[in-house]
Amino acid sequence: MKKSTGVLLGIGAGMAAGAVAGMMAPQSSRRTVKKQVDQSVHKLGAAVDSAMSSMG
Repeated sequence: MKKSTGVLLGIGAGMAAGAVAGMMAPQSSRRTVKKQVDQSVHKLGAAVDSAMSSMG
């Protein structure tokens, strides 16, 4: 349980840092950053899904 709590805290901290960085970025670059974040989140979701299915 401690490992999963650490992972969740790490993901939450990363998302918070990304939100702060996104608010500080100029408007024109936000679209590009949003697209990159969307792709990264999709890859992260696929990796987590793969890890969970290999565990179970």
